[in-house]
Amino acid sequence: MMFPAPIMPGKSGKASILEKRFYSIEIISTPFKNKISMETLKLKVSIFLLCIISAVHINGQFKTVEDSLDYDMHYKKYYDCKYEPGYVLIIRKKGTSIDPAKSWKPSKEGFVIRMEGIYDLEFSNGKRYRSGVIKNITKDSLTISSTMNENCAKYEGIPYEFFTYSLKDIRTARFINDRSLGIFSRKKISDYEVFAAMVDKAKLCPAVLTFPKRNNEVKVCHYYLTAQGYDILYETNGFLDYMEYPVYWQ
Repeated sequence: MMFPAPIMPGKSGKASILEKRFYSIEIISTPFKNKISMETLKLKVSIFLLCIISAVHINGQFKTVEDSLDYDMHYKKYYDCKYEPGYVLIIRKKGTSIDPAKSWKPSKEGFVIRMEGIYDLEFSNGKRYRSGVIKNITKDSLTISSTMNENCAKYEGIPYEFFTYSLKDIRTARFINDRSLGIFSRKKISDYEVFAAMVDKAKLCPAVLTFPKRNNEVKVCHYYLTAQGYDILYETNGFLDYMEYPVYWQ
């Protein structure tokens, strides 16, 4: 299962984001008498690819674990997360099936919870975490943070802590429908079966974004599951806000 970099629509927003494009060059035999020599073709292809690589290196503002040229020098400087084997949490209606590789938004069948993603969850002890990051998933438990990061905790006036719950303690999941009105859809987990599944790439590693209009400030931005799919959340002095882009995986 692959987690390619998300594709953003070409719309101006609060952060400059590189839209990735994938090029393929196919060499086809032709009946032309004057064929281009293989050496010339190789040279042109090499120059073309070099231009693409240079453009990505110079203009790229959007970095994920996948497209960081040097993980230790780039991504890890801001956040330590790698796409490694581990568990995801599948919450589905009985008698249905969900493919974690294709489930990127809530559906009538259910949804998938991934480590490092943000989910609005309520548990059997009455505690609700509106912007908690899932830090760990095991066969029978999950660990969630009190909010996205320490700055958010200070802003909200709460400790930045981690809490571990049994999977059977998850009571309700909420998904925002309308940000301006604060309207949520809700799923009662008792109506679903809940189990952990092992996958090759279990974490939904956050994006590291550069904000040129803020003196090139770099922010770690987690993905947040809404009724429409994943949005990107970013934090400013503890206040959480949404990017202006929906996020799609291909």
